[in-house]
Amino acid sequence: MSIPDAPTRARPRGLWKGRGTPKPNKDFNLDDHRPAKRQRLDNASDASSDDLGYYIIECTPEPSNHSDDEDEEMDSPDTVVDPENFAMWEQLKGSFATVVEQYESDNVDETLSLLRGVLDECHRFLRLYKDPSVLFATPGSRTPEALPSSPANKPPRKCKCRESPTAFHALLGTALFLMGNLVAQDPSIVLPKEPVDATTYWLAALDVFEMGENLPSRTSGRGCEAPEDWRMALVWGRTLLCVADAALRLQQQQQSLVHPQSMPPEPKWPSSSTSVFAVIAMRRSPACRRVNLASTPPDELLLLAMDHFTRGIFLMPHANPPAQNLGDRYVHPPPFSRSAELFTIAHEVLSIAERLSESSERMRWATWADSVLNQVPTQTSVVARARGRCWLVVGTAHVEALEALAETQGWNSQDSLEGVLDCEDADDTREALERAVEFFERATADETPAGEDEQDSELLVLYTEALLTLANFSKDEAKQEMLYQRAASLGVSLEGMDVDEA
Repeated sequence: MSIPDAPTRARPRGLWKGRGTPKPNKDFNLDDHRPAKRQRLDNASDASSDDLGYYIIECTPEPSNHSDDEDEEMDSPDTVVDPENFAMWEQLKGSFATVVEQYESDNVDETLSLLRGVLDECHRFLRLYKDPSVLFATPGSRTPEALPSSPANKPPRKCKCRESPTAFHALLGTALFLMGNLVAQDPSIVLPKEPVDATTYWLAALDVFEMGENLPSRTSGRGCEAPEDWRMALVWGRTLLCVADAALRLQQQQQSLVHPQSMPPEPKWPSSSTSVFAVIAMRRSPACRRVNLASTPPDELLLLAMDHFTRGIFLMPHANPPAQNLGDRYVHPPPFSRSAELFTIAHEVLSIAERLSESSERMRWATWADSVLNQVPTQTSVVARARGRCWLVVGTAHVEALEALAETQGWNSQDSLEGVLDCEDADDTREALERAVEFFERATADETPAGEDEQDSELLVLYTEALLTLANFSKDEAKQEMLYQRAASLGVSLEGMDVDEA
């Protein structure tokens, strides 16, 4: 058998000798790395050249003894968790529950002592695990799953985790949020090595929440369909409100300065072995943009907070969920009140909305706060008072826009004044103020006559302001006089209030 002339080349590495019945391939190119066969040109073997061929195979590299722990993005799903560490995690949850209880009871000394212990234990877990969710996640199976006959018929993977994957980050972020609140109330409570600025704790909490949201176990597609943590979403939004409040205060102070000060750089933390803030800064995603209090508009931070609030409120149960059966034990979730959660969110948003400089932003966020209060199941006098404040903010924001319009047209002109009072914005103003008066009237009617306190006095002042503002923008003189009389009957001094003497 004659063999066509062909250049003889050395056998490429990665090929192995195997028997087969190759077919001649005249168009074969050795430089093409497709898994094709090549005729054997060497007759030194006992077998015929037609029975031998070469096959390309891929070899798995030998495992290296070098550990790449510093470059890993997550702990292996088969990481062996020390049972002692899991027991410590259970103790940490118990300590944190006590922290929340003491915080709500305004026991500052006890809260601080327990809170520092919680942060120290969280620091230890962060040093032990790059992804602390391996503590309570179900280990992954080494056996590949059978492919379903149809992707549409594939059942959803049931979550068998003992905790939500974000449970640790929700706990740590909430602890930092609470610590920041305590420092904001009294900066003298900090120890020598602790940050003295409350925003440092809040910004660190935002970083922790981002880390929990972007855990590899949640983004890689290999994890189960675990339900989202509505508590973390709500605290995330409340933390953004604290940062928005700090940004608003700083920017208002900067406006009064001749030479505004720049935002101080991020503190230089010691080694990660001594500071939980150093570990958080080291684990922060490069794509995570740190908030600049001096330049970030508070309205932008409120938008981010609204996204988290919307998600958390949607997922929040309407009643205390039942205990979870984990096979060997039952886990009772911490009690909560949906009404209290909704009221807290609306109250904190409204406290910022009242101080925003743009009237359009005040209207937007006061209206949003009222929509949250409208979801409170029991409309008590406290809720009615808060809703009255919301609509008073909306009404006075409309008044500010109308006054600017009237000044451009001239207040002294009767035709211009009547034109302003007849416009569509004036109708919206009167509607908002009438709703404020309605809610304030309901709140005062439900108040118990046990005696006047500071909140009752504040309510009467707000009620009087709503009546006087509505009277000033009323077109009917008889109604205007009636509103003035109602305001005077509340017994609040009208000094300093805008009263139309005409």
